[in-house]
Amino acid sequence: MRFTIRHIGLTGFWVLQGMVSFAAQAVIAAYFGTTAMLDSYLVGVTLPTTIYMIISTALGPAAIVYFNQVKAREGHTAAFQSISGLLILLGGSGIAMWILLFTGADRLVTWLAPGLTDLAKDEAIRCLQITSLSLPLLMMYSLLIGLLNAQHMFFRTTLASILLVGLVPLPVLLGSQKSAGALAWGFNAGAFAACFLLFLVGVYKKQLRTGRIWWSDLRHALSISLPPLGAAACAQALWLAERYFASSLDPGTISALNYGQRIVNFIGGGLTFATSALMLPYLSAWVEAGERDEAANFNRKAMIGTTICALAGVILILASADWLVRLAYARGHFDALAIASTTTAVWSYLGIFVAYLYGAIITPNALAMNEKQLILLSSAVPLMSYLLLTPVLVEIFGYRGLPLSASIAFMLGLVWSVIGMWRKHSDFYWKPGRQTISAVRM
Repeated sequence: MRFTIRHIGLTGFWVLQGMVSFAAQAVIAAYFGTTAMLDSYLVGVTLPTTIYMIISTALGPAAIVYFNQVKAREGHTAAFQSISGLLILLGGSGIAMWILLFTGADRLVTWLAPGLTDLAKDEAIRCLQITSLSLPLLMMYSLLIGLLNAQHMFFRTTLASILLVGLVPLPVLLGSQKSAGALAWGFNAGAFAACFLLFLVGVYKKQLRTGRIWWSDLRHALSISLPPLGAAACAQALWLAERYFASSLDPGTISALNYGQRIVNFIGGGLTFATSALMLPYLSAWVEAGERDEAANFNRKAMIGTTICALAGVILILASADWLVRLAYARGHFDALAIASTTTAVWSYLGIFVAYLYGAIITPNALAMNEKQLILLSSAVPLMSYLLLTPVLVEIFGYRGLPLSASIAFMLGLVWSVIGMWRKHSDFYWKPGRQTISAVRM
């Protein structure tokens, strides 16, 4: 009953988060459309966002597994102290990365998007220097998400996520000059508000304590986090490559792809948000307690629900992509050309949508079962496939080749991960015949 209530509650919070995110993107679309100015912002924010996505994708889930393992072996107090020590180390690492990005912004933007005009490139460099300030906050935020989710404080972390995405257009709404730099400061405001909220929750709930920084703790944390960290790095390298290829196409290409991803992620997140948030904390706790049958039964039900959601989502995207784009963005400077290019991206990202849904189940499975090698290989397959496919597909299909290549690449990675998990843990996806027969006899 408690799980069901949390599932319903988180779905409601996702609706709120989705509305805030959509409203923020709608404001950006109305003010900027698919222009070189927005391309500059997106390029400037790419590296801080990429680092954050790598850290959060790996560290959030790894922190849950790590916390449960330390708690099972040494108790709550030791787990809280160990996480607090890691938080200090992450803050220091974030400061070091900020210095590197700030001082090397010129070279990094030139490397990342060589096709930008000189004016757009200068604006992108300024945005990178501004948004690099958020890195210490974003890195600590990622660990705090894992800590609080391990304590089943899902609503607080969801509220922080709303702040993170919702404050980006705030400077423009408050009357600041319409510019890429104004959006960059909004990005920083979201990072500060989200991190500050979770930090206050951690202190109030006495989960952040005097940190212990032991080599054994760091080694243990690295052993858990390195495989998902490598996997997240491969996934984000793919998106960096997409920005690289897109910068050489028409101005506004990067913006259109970004808008298309937002819609696909919105639908995918809506269909899996609650399940993906709850999956790893429960699976990890059951596995550590030796309750594999409970974990497998829960996972099979999640797979059935995900399959139903995938079918519904595919039908929705195929039937109403153009309508969704118009509903979300068609106002202000978002003209007919922007609508057409964004709709094309939404349709072409269909494979990413399917991979996103099933990945929300398969990846927590692999983390809970400590399948480190599979996690790395399943993320390397999409990256290598994308780098091989993209030049060919762009030559054949032009702009459409970019999202189409990403879809194919992610689907190949999904197939690899499903096969790998099925071979070792088939009971997580299909109830063995003997168990079914014995259950009937009982």
